[in-house]
Amino acid sequence: MAKVTGPLFSIDAAGKFGDSMVFAKWKGINYVRRHTQATQPNTARQRSVRNRFTEGAAMYQLLTGADKFAWKTRAAGKPLTGYNLFMKYACDTLKHMPMYNLISKIEVENISADSAQISFEVDKDGPVYLEYGEKVGTYPNSILVDAEAGITNTVLLENLEPELEYFFRISQQTQQLLPPADMDAYNVGVDGTNTVLYGVTALSGGKETYASMAHVSTVPDMANMDVDNYVELNWQPIEGADEYRIYRMEATGDHEKGLVAINQYANFQDTGLTAITLDLMPPDTNEADLFKGETGDYSFIL
Repeated sequence: MAKVTGPLFSIDAAGKFGDSMVFAKWKGINYVRRHTQATQPNTARQRSVRNRFTEGAAMYQLLTGADKFAWKTRAAGKPLTGYNLFMKYACDTLKHMPMYNLISKIEVENISADSAQISFEVDKDGPVYLEYGEKVGTYPNSILVDAEAGITNTVLLENLEPELEYFFRISQQTQQLLPPADMDAYNVGVDGTNTVLYGVTALSGGKETYASMAHVSTVPDMANMDVDNYVELNWQPIEGADEYRIYRMEATGDHEKGLVAINQYANFQDTGLTAITLDLMPPDTNEADLFKGETGDYSFIL
């Protein structure tokens, strides 16, 4: 509803008039504009952006005061706050992969004349680099740490120069979903003379690994395959996988090549199924980026 005040020979208005006009004042000047309504205000893309922002903001609240100050230090000289810089990295990661690995609770301990111990925690297992140097943001030295979730990880920096200030950050390159491992395939029931090369991939967030393969050379004709006569495939479950895809990559006889099944479990029985997508093959490279992470910039003085 528009609020109107009307001194003699003048009028001020503020607010919306119906669904057609909006009255307002900017720098002392009255103006009116057409009222516009948002188009599709709750699209899948908008929901995805909001979900990433919500997840990133929740992770920021898990940082310690020292962690947040480190992001503020890293943001120095940029038109961003430490919070905004963290959100930029976290949300961009979540846009391209399912998870962001929060690296937090960094502490500098046991400082001596030429060494210091750094402790930290991670949300996900995987290798990280502790990069350090004498100038913030410039890190010519690095140490690889095989970090584990659920424990306090430590790394010792040695042979440092006394009475100098050192800066460091911890970063992790993109970690990918592993393809299925320990593939096993064999006939159950009647044998045949056909040869089939099976490929199994793992998926996370719709992104797919390359295939692990298993070869079976005693496969019967499709007409002779059923719930009692089939090829059994088994593999090790992959942490982080949402589902698996099973392919016939090569085949003789009447067996169709292509995508045969999509499965949530680490086993599959080929009972002579027709291909879901004929001649579709798995990717040649691993496309399943899973997570990465990084921190702000910390410092200590020997």
